[in-house]
Amino acid sequence: MSLAAERVSWEAGGTIIIDRVSARIEPGSTFGLLGPNGSGKSSLLRLLAGLRRPAAGAVLVDDLDIAGWGRRDLARRIAVVEQQVSTEIDLTVTEVVALGRTPHRSGWGGAGGGDAAAVTRALERTELEHLAHRKWHSLSGGERQRAQIARALAQEPSELLLDEPTNHLDIAHQLALLDLVRRLPVTGVVALHDLNLAAMFCDELMVLAAGRVVAAGAPADVLTEDLVRDVYGVRCSVSAAGPGEPPHVRFLPGPTTRECAREF
Repeated sequence: MSLAAERVSWEAGGTIIIDRVSARIEPGSTFGLLGPNGSGKSSLLRLLAGLRRPAAGAVLVDDLDIAGWGRRDLARRIAVVEQQVSTEIDLTVTEVVALGRTPHRSGWGGAGGGDAAAVTRALERTELEHLAHRKWHSLSGGERQRAQIARALAQEPSELLLDEPTNHLDIAHQLALLDLVRRLPVTGVVALHDLNLAAMFCDELMVLAAGRVVAAGAPADVLTEDLVRDVYGVRCSVSAAGPGEPPHVRFLPGPTTRECAREF
């Protein structure tokens, strides 16, 4: 098992944000995290990445508690793309992507041939070659998002964790990005708001509400009309084009029930 959480909990300011969450993510699969704002998706991703330590429970990589991993070793293994990234230094796109090679360099060693090749591959995969020499501060929000994803790919991780990676991207780049994540030889964990994108590209889904798991499993088993109503407070119909096809959620007009998540 490449990545797992065992009854992890985390709190901030006396408020429980993640409440005894367990997940076992199959190697090479794409695992989607769903839930309304404030459900704990981003916090769980940071726990899985080792950026935060759980108050209880454990995060395991290859059945080893990441609390015992060194920072450099963990950074070589897990790459993270967060929602908001900024820098005061006006780097070029290539320089931003090259930051992904930092965990692979020892001491004061500079970039080697392998680093340059990894950066080039990452730029190509994210269709950023034509922007390689552009300055970071001249990029649009979508271009910055793709550059951060390229940085993570240059890291050549075994596990790739992405927090709302489709934010700021147009539809074509949303589809291309998630298709890329699915095809990469990595274990992917993706926090998403779009239920239909999650159904299309994820092998398994986990739905959080108020820091707790309310559903987990294959998209067709998780995305039901009752779940969408209870967790998101909206009416919908769920259908599939045929056997083996992902479910499609069609939202319906009408009153919402925003109190729903409090039940969990």
